[in-house]
Amino acid sequence: MNRKLERKIRQLRQQLVRLVEEKGSLSHEEVVQLSQRLDQYILMAQKSSKLKVCG
Repeated sequence: MNRKLERKIRQLRQQLVRLVEEKGSLSHEEVVQLSQRLDQYILMAQKSSKLKVCG
């Protein structure tokens, strides 16, 4: 996984933790949106990782 992608995932995870603490709910709309954004980056990392293993 490239370093930029790792950094972005780490950053989004930290933001997500702070936002959950701030909003007090995992189902708050902003929390869900940020979680989905993080999911997209994690999927990119997984796909990138699979390409390196297979190719």
